[in-house]
Amino acid sequence: MRFADVIIPLNLPQVLTYGIPEQLQGTLQPGMRVEVSLGRNKQYAGIIDKLHDRTPELYSVKPIKNVLDEHPVVNEIQLTFWRWIGQYYMAAPGEVMQAALPAHLKLMAETSLVWCGEPDVLYEWSDAANEAVFALEQRKEITLSDLRGIVGLRFFAQVLNELIEKQAVLINDSLESTYSIKKEKIVMLAHAYQEEAAIIKLFSELERAPKQLQLLMAYTELSVKNGFVRRQDLMERTGSTAAQVKALADKGIFVLEDRQADRLLYTGKQQNIDIVLTPAQEEAYTKLQQGLEEKNVALLHGVTGSGKTLLYIQKIKECLATGKQAVFLLPEIALTTQLVSRLMAHFGEEMGVYHSHFSNNERVEIWEKVRKGDYKLVLGPRSALWLPYSNIGLIIADEEHDGSYKQKDPAPRFHARDAAIYLAGLHSAKVILGSATPSVESLYNVQHNKYAYVPLKERYLGVKMPVIELVNAQPTAGVPYGGQMITPPLQQAIVEALQNRRQVILFQNRRGYAPFQICTVCGWVPQCKNCAVSLTYHKSTDKMHCHYCGMKASVIHTCPSCGSNRLTSKSFGTEKIEEEVKQIFPEARVARMDVDSMRGKKSMNELLTKLDARKIDILVGTQMVVKGLDFAGVSLVGILNADNLLSFPDFRVNERAFQLMEQVSGRAGRTDGAGRVLIQAYNLKHPVLEWVQAHDVHTFYSNEIQYRQYFGYPPFSRLIKITFKHADEQKATIGAELMAKALTTLDGLTVQGPGPAIVPRVRNMYIMEIWIKCPRDGKLLDNVKTFLKEQKQIITGTRGLNSIQVLFDVDPV
Repeated sequence: MRFADVIIPLNLPQVLTYGIPEQLQGTLQPGMRVEVSLGRNKQYAGIIDKLHDRTPELYSVKPIKNVLDEHPVVNEIQLTFWRWIGQYYMAAPGEVMQAALPAHLKLMAETSLVWCGEPDVLYEWSDAANEAVFALEQRKEITLSDLRGIVGLRFFAQVLNELIEKQAVLINDSLESTYSIKKEKIVMLAHAYQEEAAIIKLFSELERAPKQLQLLMAYTELSVKNGFVRRQDLMERTGSTAAQVKALADKGIFVLEDRQADRLLYTGKQQNIDIVLTPAQEEAYTKLQQGLEEKNVALLHGVTGSGKTLLYIQKIKECLATGKQAVFLLPEIALTTQLVSRLMAHFGEEMGVYHSHFSNNERVEIWEKVRKGDYKLVLGPRSALWLPYSNIGLIIADEEHDGSYKQKDPAPRFHARDAAIYLAGLHSAKVILGSATPSVESLYNVQHNKYAYVPLKERYLGVKMPVIELVNAQPTAGVPYGGQMITPPLQQAIVEALQNRRQVILFQNRRGYAPFQICTVCGWVPQCKNCAVSLTYHKSTDKMHCHYCGMKASVIHTCPSCGSNRLTSKSFGTEKIEEEVKQIFPEARVARMDVDSMRGKKSMNELLTKLDARKIDILVGTQMVVKGLDFAGVSLVGILNADNLLSFPDFRVNERAFQLMEQVSGRAGRTDGAGRVLIQAYNLKHPVLEWVQAHDVHTFYSNEIQYRQYFGYPPFSRLIKITFKHADEQKATIGAELMAKALTTLDGLTVQGPGPAIVPRVRNMYIMEIWIKCPRDGKLLDNVKTFLKEQKQIITGTRGLNSIQVLFDVDPV
């Protein structure tokens, strides 16, 4: 094995082959990190993909410079999974590696400047360089980041050139880990006081120093209780400072020592909880057992509030009892908050949680606990699939219909539900897909006998489904009401809920205060200068925001087009609704749940805690309130603008609208069945509203699948979206037209486009799209992907188009 294929964390179309030096022969394994060079002096930490003895023919091989691990950080099954993700979703190996590895496992090449100035040479430095030279003389080596911080951006290039021209520095590119071990101070009793007589004497001596005596007594208590004493615990127990603890160390009474600390301290308490299933759950569980014996994938179709989680817990316990690992996927981080404490009670320290709100250091430690097998159960969103599992027995994808399982940007643009099924196959594991509103694709796979089907039609303990009422959003003649946001019937229902000391959820799928302003004289609408979208007014910042690039602008009071001051707000977002609800119900405690209000690390947890403690009466929110929230006090749900959900230009619009409305209605009356749902709409005769009112998934599916078949949409075809981005609109168009022309040479495809995207400009990049419908033929699909990659290379290699971005999205949702 003289050569190694190495994955470099760059968007390169393939892995690169490096030679294995003689001293490393026999020591390297796939999954190890190695230091390699690319170009003249760029150093990278790559992952070994394969070892072989095939000499590359097209380029001369460079040697591997160094091995960075004693054992692989990525196992063989993970590497196979990475290859499939890259092949199916048309992502480069380096893009998959970048997504899969925690940041601190990707060693960074930080360029540094090493001082080599001659001590007897009198240099003449500019004023801007003096401070940098002083830092180099003192520290001998600084990074480019340090230099930028010392001299500022304005003088950075000038000072760097000055140092290099005078040959006062050497440039050093070295790989270094950004992961740091957490250390904490441990307090120990000095050896001289280990004997009982010595410690009794010490207590007597400290009687005149009450604070020191208190520290000694607290130390004794914590030592007996925990076996060791953390300085932080000792300080918290006694209200003392680090200086007071150090004073006892200086006296020779305490000894302070640094020890490695676990960032992931387990704080919950595992309990022996017996799972008691209702007759309906027992029946579903029996069917689930039978289904998973016959099939590898089972669809658990349980209505909202039916207690699917109890069935999951039972299956996880069975899986862990066999010595295997289990993975519990959720579409969003927000859902983990409520579920964690519930699962911790059953699985304790065997369970780990993984998501993007953890720090980079914490994610490395979670990675290691999974690799070593300390965590038997992992809960998390789609990123949890990347962890180094060695023996998965069960994967659960709850809310399997949710679009958040699909990664949008950056690549790899994979679908976690589908990827989980492939990963389970690599481990010979079983998969449970759970939902109250299954995706059309999953129901189609059930219909064609690919998945087992397990219905759970009753709510837990026989609680009734909520009553759904349709409310005409058109204002009644002579009865004005709050900007037509909350109709009189909904206001009356809120009054009744509050009188009964129940909670209310109001759902509006737009954030902000007013989605856009418009001049009533000439029709001018404020637009983002970077993106082809209107700006949204946010009252909390008193600014106009772009929800695509984040740009903020001052509020406009005079129309720049016609000079009129008659600008008005159109439509409404969660922020506006929150304000109006506070005006109508001034005594009610109102909160908002959307991306803007949930930016803090603990924001979601704090809000859900308040909601659970009945400290919130009315919750206004976007899609975040739809997904899996379970609160006994909620009796009323109001959907404020159903028409918006039903009018989006997408072939999945009916499916998404049905799922959203059915899911949000399921938040009402989960414990006593006394739930009401009011849906405000202008078009009350839309068939989707009828199906939601009847909770009729099957009629919705039978209608939707006919429409999909007639127009050749998934699951009857595979879709590939090709996106072209460039700062020059003409070049984006030329690139898209070249691809469309090339696609005419392929038979069996339906090609739509090129045409501008729904939002044709984002961050000053013009966007063109081509959509391909490909028949469900695996061989043809592979050929199309190969063809598209080749054409991308041709287009980006064309003179004038080398900076065009060509992005592929397989199975877009």
